[in-house]
Amino acid sequence: MSVTSPLSWLRVPRPKSFLGFISLQTGTELVSIALLINKATGIYGLLTLLTGYGLSALQATAYLGSVFVLATLAVCIPQVRRRSPLHCLVLAWVYAIDTFVSTAYTAAFATSWYVAGVHAVKAPEASAEDDGLPAGNARRDDASTAPTSDANGPDTAFSIALVVVFTLVRFYFCLVVMAYARMVILRYVDERMGDREEAPDTAADPFAPGAPLGEGWKGRLGRALLSVGRGYWLGGKKEDEEWARQVGSKFRSSRD
Repeated sequence: MSVTSPLSWLRVPRPKSFLGFISLQTGTELVSIALLINKATGIYGLLTLLTGYGLSALQATAYLGSVFVLATLAVCIPQVRRRSPLHCLVLAWVYAIDTFVSTAYTAAFATSWYVAGVHAVKAPEASAEDDGLPAGNARRDDASTAPTSDANGPDTAFSIALVVVFTLVRFYFCLVVMAYARMVILRYVDERMGDREEAPDTAADPFAPGAPLGEGWKGRLGRALLSVGRGYWLGGKKEDEEWARQVGSKFRSSRD
């Protein structure tokens, strides 16, 4: 008797290529390498501690998370081309979690930067009131150097637009990595486990006890990762299964 995941109803887009003309495997490799280079900055961030520079709790956790993601990528990227179901699944989960965490950190840093800018604009007004001048009429020398909301408005809007665009691109890359991991799992099930199914619309679990990948800690890890969003990872519709079988046949023919 199979247990339906509470997230099995979730419909996640499944890209079938990267940018429309590159295979999911190549796209996953490129996206992972780009993230690897990006996370390498986490090591340099931690090295700043040796210079005596103080880091906030937010910065320290961000750098430590970068080191963890960097180590995971170093292990999983070589297995992408080998189409290892467990490594591709771990890579997809790490990339997805890192995407949401990075978005949260970006939002926190952007909010702090915006609040600091607002306070910098209000500071000359407060100084003018302390000197007995009307609010909004700061001394000429202060007004010439203090930032104004009118001047910072376009820059702030442009920065926010860039953050939104890069965040959307990052989410698309996340979908690509997840789609490739799903394709690898379904291809493995089609090749090694035949047409055995756990449910009418769900493929068999390759990490289940007694399955080819279900032994030891790797099997337990695979089952844990598949337990969330099971309907996505193992199929969900007949046309998805047909597509996975077609992909599996193409892999077999190219290998032969």
